[in-house]
Amino acid sequence: MRKTASEIAEEMRAVAHDQVKSREMLTGLFAESVELQHVPRSSTDGPIAGRLLAEIARRESEAVVRALPDIIHDDPEITVEAGAIRVRRRTVGTLLDGTSVDVRTDTLFSITDGEIAALQSDMDASDRDTWQRVLAAGGFLPPGRMQPDRTRNG
Repeated sequence: MRKTASEIAEEMRAVAHDQVKSREMLTGLFAESVELQHVPRSSTDGPIAGRLLAEIARRESEAVVRALPDIIHDDPEITVEAGAIRVRRRTVGTLLDGTSVDVRTDTLFSITDGEIAALQSDMDASDRDTWQRVLAAGGFLPPGRMQPDRTRNG
């Protein structure tokens, strides 16, 4: 039986305190192709292979830890909205150059047949710019092909 959004949300809450377990649990649920969306829109929006998105998530997570050695993640707010799960989280820390960081993320995971079929990231301009600075400071390098998934027929 495929898991519902409510069941997946419970699993997310159970591992929310552990960044690695949380990321692994989420990325293990990515569908073969995930519809990626950003608000405001990004050039990377569109379908992306789930395995590629999982690799991007891993690299982002590692870059954030490198960039913010004193990182503090607030416990996320995880809510179910129909067939989707919304995760709101605050990340605080100090970059190696002494810059204080306080970023709020808001991600909506749409669940279809027990898998994450779409991911929407809502960030205001200030948080988005700050997040990009954190990733750059952590040496984030996306996999060679972080473009929309054009491998599907059609």
